[in-house]
Amino acid sequence: MNGEQGNRDVAGFAGSLFFLCTGLFVFFESLTLSPLAAAFPRTIGATLAGLALLQAAASLTGRSGGTMETGAAAGRHADGLGRKLTMIATMVGWALLFPLVGMFVTSLAACLILMATGLFERVSRGRLAAYLAGVTAMVAAFYLLMSHVLNIPLPRGALF
Repeated sequence: MNGEQGNRDVAGFAGSLFFLCTGLFVFFESLTLSPLAAAFPRTIGATLAGLALLQAAASLTGRSGGTMETGAAAGRHADGLGRKLTMIATMVGWALLFPLVGMFVTSLAACLILMATGLFERVSRGRLAAYLAGVTAMVAAFYLLMSHVLNIPLPRGALF
């Protein structure tokens, strides 16, 4: 039994419980909204709670917390504290600058920073150009979808 307990991911289970509670809270709070206004929060809340349950089960059975890379690639591609701090700083900066600068510019900058942070090795100029075009197209598509199709009122920043 001790060997089985050693495989359990207690921190992963605790995090899963947090996201389970958050998802359930969002879902039940959306019950007071109109059906149209509640569609997005209900979907996100239910999805978050469901995935948190799956992660909690994986944590208890010892099927989480492992690295995806094996062999020499694992050491070369190991995630360091710098990447994690860059991700956190980027997301906090995006959230704080979003109303001041505007959605498109801050989202594009955040996506580009996160993309650069996620690259583990040098890429060719052609592949980098494809990545940049893909990120720009993705952010532009979401901006147009949210502002023109779904008519979501986005904060008007200095640049958009």
